[in-house]
Amino acid sequence: MPCGQEERDLRANGSSRYVAIHLYYLGSQPTDIRGPVTGYPYHFSPLHPVQSVDPRDAVDLLVNRQFRLAR
Repeated sequence: MPCGQEERDLRANGSSRYVAIHLYYLGSQPTDIRGPVTGYPYHFSPLHPVQSVDPRDAVDLLVNRQFRLAR
């Protein structure tokens, strides 16, 4: 899913006051993760490593060494 679509989905789920943070996935296999705070499903893969993430979820995901802030 393109970053823009994910941002629209985040707003549609009631997170309009939050600005999405772009995370870069360093893993070698596709993975699906449910946001630990919002419950929003995220899909990361080596083919599309940068995804928009709600900042409330990003805090917990960044603890995992498989993610970094995208530049």
